[in-house]
Amino acid sequence: MKLRFCALLCVLFSLPASAGWFSYTPYGKSFYSDMHPNFFRFDVSAHSNNPEYDFAKTGKAYRSQTLCVMGADLPIWTGNFADNRFSLSVTLALSTNIWLDLFEKKTAPVVNTDYRISLPTATFIHRLNAGFAKNYSIAWSPMKHESTHLGDEMQIQRMDEGRAIRRVNVSSNYTELVFTLNDPEERYDQNHSFRLGLMLLWDPSNGWYTIKEDAGDGPAALGHKRISPWEAFFQYQYQSPASKAGIQGIASVEIRNRAVYGYDLSLNDPTLDTAPGDSRNFTFNVFAGARFTLRERDGYFSRMLLGLRAYYGNCPYGMFRNLRGYNQFGLCIMFQ
Repeated sequence: MKLRFCALLCVLFSLPASAGWFSYTPYGKSFYSDMHPNFFRFDVSAHSNNPEYDFAKTGKAYRSQTLCVMGADLPIWTGNFADNRFSLSVTLALSTNIWLDLFEKKTAPVVNTDYRISLPTATFIHRLNAGFAKNYSIAWSPMKHESTHLGDEMQIQRMDEGRAIRRVNVSSNYTELVFTLNDPEERYDQNHSFRLGLMLLWDPSNGWYTIKEDAGDGPAALGHKRISPWEAFFQYQYQSPASKAGIQGIASVEIRNRAVYGYDLSLNDPTLDTAPGDSRNFTFNVFAGARFTLRERDGYFSRMLLGLRAYYGNCPYGMFRNLRGYNQFGLCIMFQ
């Protein structure tokens, strides 16, 4: 067994120059319509308001708020084979979402934070160059972990108000499988990309969230679970040919089928709780804008995007995923 392992290490470290450790990988990246991408994104947009996160109690239908996503897809190993027709990469993805009520005058509180980290993701790509079909790729993340937390000020307020449910532990481990046709690979030419993805919970019996009575979160019976251990999505992304200045038009769309969580975070008396239980719905996310590429530079932070992003569905952030009819529209800046 030891001899086989040593032989495998020798093979990996003796691969040709087209393979290497910690080399930047241009394929398998998040599409620009992804709600939790593995690159930096900053939104300034109008969010549909809700008493559950209206910290200032404005009662307005919409609030101007900000969202910052800090993500990365760290390279571990990549290799190119058969005259670059096949490639295989291993990367480590992580991201943090911070939802800020930045324009609330009193304290500009943190509404919610999401954290995602995964075991290494393996991505295989086969370059076909056969007319419309430029390539296809398959990516597998054996385990991704997500957890989320309310901002401290909101949590303190909920405790002071004596809410039936003060906090929900949205924390889960899942595996993800993604198939992509025509991965853009950061090329400068026109491209139509299509992506299908499936997420499956590692522990279906536990669901996507828990309410911990012993931690004072509230009565666990108010989490009306109906186990729905999967999430699926379809994404389409278009990029125009690059101009001489390195500018490309970008359009990216995502349709996702996900669980709507079954609990009520309001001030309702627990005896009157009427939360319908977990259900499912489709969500829609669209980005349209322009990408500027530094042709003389490869790798991280060589591309900047500016455009508009719109979202509709249940809230995609943290423990507010019980809220239907959430929508968001505004300016989006991304660095890749």
